[in-house]
Amino acid sequence: LSSSCCAIQLMINIVSGLGCAGFNKYLGPIRPFMLSVLIFTTAKLFSQRSIVWTIVSLSLGFLPEVLHICNNYRVRVGNRTVSQHDGDQNNRIPTSDTQLIATLRLDVPTMGCVACVNKIDSTIRQLGLREKRNIRDGVSWLNDGSKKGGMAELKITGSSSDEIEKIKDQVIAAIENAGFRCDVNGLWLN
Repeated sequence: LSSSCCAIQLMINIVSGLGCAGFNKYLGPIRPFMLSVLIFTTAKLFSQRSIVWTIVSLSLGFLPEVLHICNNYRVRVGNRTVSQHDGDQNNRIPTSDTQLIATLRLDVPTMGCVACVNKIDSTIRQLGLREKRNIRDGVSWLNDGSKKGGMAELKITGSSSDEIEKIKDQVIAAIENAGFRCDVNGLWLN
């Protein structure tokens, strides 16, 4: 049950577009115990259950780890794809004298699990597609445990500081529309 909350949260995100439902807050602390119970019962009852049932229960149990691995793989492959296309003029971030490049870092205290990270990342990607390459290299992550929630960081481009501010406001609005509260942690011109 404590691991299937990740699957439930993913379904809520897909169906309704809501942000974090807070399952991890209550079920996260008991997850190590529940995983050990799952492994023990799976080993004990392996001969009495079908292989399909065993695979389904183990898949749900380790879904957060699988999502984490997939997220890390996607970020590495995405970074490699960007670096492979750096020579292509159509994919390069404009760097003329009139083009500003800024790094925006957001604090997202309501982000609680890997499903939340996926939702924030997909929200930033969708906004980036609508903003015609003004938003680049968006990534989000959970804090290490010393602080609740997570962070998101992305590069934004614009022809003026007013345009950078406008895009920043659009990013914040998109994340809040996805169901997450967020605050600006920093905005730096590169």
